[in-house]
Amino acid sequence: MSKNHSAFIGLMQRAKNVKRWPLMAQFQDEILSTHIYEAAVVAHMLGAIAADVFEEDIDPDRVASMALFHEGSEIAGMSDIPSPVKYHDPETTTAIKKLERRFEAMLIKTLPEKLQARYQPLIEQDKEDAHVRLAKAADVLCAYLKCDYELSKSNGEFSNAKQEMEIQLGKYRELHPCVDYFCQVFLEDAKGTLDEQTRDLDWVERANTLHLSE
Repeated sequence: MSKNHSAFIGLMQRAKNVKRWPLMAQFQDEILSTHIYEAAVVAHMLGAIAADVFEEDIDPDRVASMALFHEGSEIAGMSDIPSPVKYHDPETTTAIKKLERRFEAMLIKTLPEKLQARYQPLIEQDKEDAHVRLAKAADVLCAYLKCDYELSKSNGEFSNAKQEMEIQLGKYRELHPCVDYFCQVFLEDAKGTLDEQTRDLDWVERANTLHLSE
């Protein structure tokens, strides 16, 4: 890569071209860039809960950063590989994980040399880092909500996927109090309609008052 040019940002922006759940019929197609945004928001909230509610040594901004870059290999060229394919057998899983690491390394190398050390831990993530684990929990939460949404639209294609996400989510709730707290406080409302989500606000009464006075 030329010292004066970097494809890093251009590659990251290609997240808008990557379709998630590619082998499954969807009521509403999910694009990787949308998923990354949603995961980063949830990840930041998990970090904030861990830090502010449970007084853990967690930086919410770092958790969100891990979520922003957690799909680096997909952006760099892997795209989204369905779980039944990725985990078909140990040999397949090993081969795909090896490819993921290769694409992550390739993405890092597109950066100017002086920036590589900063982004390397965000892209080649340490699974033992609590910030990475919370980012992964956010990833699972968003996948769970996607499955729930599709099922709410009578799309049975996501029934097995939701069961898998429930199992994974249950493990994260046991491991991390902040995930359990999030599920108790935010999860049900995240599934609701706009009217349900804003029922505690006074905009409806204000709008009706305005319309009746016209």
